[in-house]
Amino acid sequence: MRSESHLVEVFGAKEQPGQQEVQVPVEAPLHLRVNGEPAATIMRQPGDDIELAVGYCLTEGLIGDPSALLTVRHCETDANTVDVLIQGEPPERPRLVGTSCMDGEELSEDMLPGPLELAPETTWRAADLLAMPPQFRDHQEQHRLSGGVHAAALFDREAKLVVLREDVGRYAAADKVVGGCAIQKLPTADMLLMVSGRASSMMVVKTVRAGIPVLATMSNTSSLGLELADHLGLTLVTYLRGKHFRVCTHPFRICQR
Repeated sequence: MRSESHLVEVFGAKEQPGQQEVQVPVEAPLHLRVNGEPAATIMRQPGDDIELAVGYCLTEGLIGDPSALLTVRHCETDANTVDVLIQGEPPERPRLVGTSCMDGEELSEDMLPGPLELAPETTWRAADLLAMPPQFRDHQEQHRLSGGVHAAALFDREAKLVVLREDVGRYAAADKVVGGCAIQKLPTADMLLMVSGRASSMMVVKTVRAGIPVLATMSNTSSLGLELADHLGLTLVTYLRGKHFRVCTHPFRICQR
């Protein structure tokens, strides 16, 4: 179940208070075990849990690429636990991942990926980027149903929507997108990741770990997010909405025609 019905009191400037039944998104913990050991507790909207687990392992650096995955499955006795079996041993850094932002001191040098190494001819037309927000909004079914959720999506170089996922957590939404591509064996080196929330430092790191060269948001970035995008070779696009957008780092991947 991804949303629940609740009875609330509605107040207005002129109308008398009244009761209304509304939908709210479900938020519940997903316990991730890697090679039998607890790896993370992720607050998420239930659904696409296998994608979330795979994407988390990739964007958090627990594995280098999808080939390291052996099996991924729900625990037989607990629907909120996913067991992942990988080759080798993951880094020893269990974390609680919530729906709020975690910037700055959460990142240390040994947690950062190496800079992106992608062909410079991987470019997008500015007009194609401007065509992405309407598609992005039109496919947000959970947002239309209950609101209160984030979205993340991958677009190809022709501005075609490849995959979109929603979640109460912006990082979880991005991880579901990355995990979905990994499961479908879709390459990400010529994709653009669009997110509804701010392009924080953690979102930048996750994007680079997934091998995605462009991160675009309808909102802004943080100072550390911008600094890391520049350092890691990521093209960072902000305020992608309406008729204009900003390219904060590595603008060579965006062309006018």
